[in-house]
Amino acid sequence: MLTTPDIIELFKRIKWNSFHSWVPFHNLLAPVAASLAALVRRWIKRRQARLAQHWLVAEGQVQSIDVKAGTKFFGSARQFDATFKYSYSVNDGGEVHYYSGDFSRPFPDKERAWEWLELLKNKRIRVHVRPGRPEISAVLAADLDAHYSLPVRTPSDFVLSPSGTRPE
Repeated sequence: MLTTPDIIELFKRIKWNSFHSWVPFHNLLAPVAASLAALVRRWIKRRQARLAQHWLVAEGQVQSIDVKAGTKFFGSARQFDATFKYSYSVNDGGEVHYYSGDFSRPFPDKERAWEWLELLKNKRIRVHVRPGRPEISAVLAADLDAHYSLPVRTPSDFVLSPSGTRPE
């Protein structure tokens, strides 16, 4: 029968190589942590969007647009993030205060992201402002989709003529 001192002595005899013992742990921990962080981020965004539905509404304007390549995990298709910055003003007791924010939405391809952003360029949008804290704002995807939605693509949109251009 092994006693505690015998077990401790056995562990002392093992030659621990710290690099090799951490590699499997690291290979498992990094993807799990990234997935968990993404889930928490999505949950926070959904929660803020639910709360923002009941906030005050201000008129904002899209200031700048950009498309960036999103992250790609484990063989999944790369997403492209269509991002725009907006500004809005809040009238607080006769004084006008100016604020800004940004909004991002993923798209499966870069062309579709730019197409959507071009619809929004220099347009007026609804901005939901948190009561008592006007520097906190949210733009809801439902508000944008109601006014600036892209047309649904059909299979004929993908047909190219032999010359490589779209048939008219």
